[in-house]
Amino acid sequence: MASNLSLAGSGGNPGIFECPNCRQTIDVTSSQCRFCSTAVDPEAAAMAAEKMAKINRGCSDASFLRTAAISIFAFIGIMFIPFMGLLGLVGYYFLLLAVPFLAIRWWIRFHNIQTDDTDFRRARITVIVISGLILLPWIWTIVSHV
Repeated sequence: MASNLSLAGSGGNPGIFECPNCRQTIDVTSSQCRFCSTAVDPEAAAMAAEKMAKINRGCSDASFLRTAAISIFAFIGIMFIPFMGLLGLVGYYFLLLAVPFLAIRWWIRFHNIQTDDTDFRRARITVIVISGLILLPWIWTIVSHV
């Protein structure tokens, strides 16, 4: 059994995929879909499960990236709270470097995934928006220090 709450089975092997017939999520070790009784090809199931795991990681990373990007603006606000300015400044500059790194990492890992998954499409849009908006804090930092 996996030691964490992931969709991967033991040993890091993906464990679930969508049935090609009914689109229900089933276990990779199944010989047939439990919902529509369609026969399951073990090799196709393994490849589909691996792709689904990668899509899920992409969605999760995009969600984390969104949280980090929003936190930049929270740290800007913290800079103006008495006795908290240093914390806000350190957090702001850390995230100002970390968010572009996370966005670049996301693009390298997940840019070539072709899927009709709506969650992944939403994750891709989130990363596109964050990649564009990350320029705003950089511009604000440059203008405020000139």
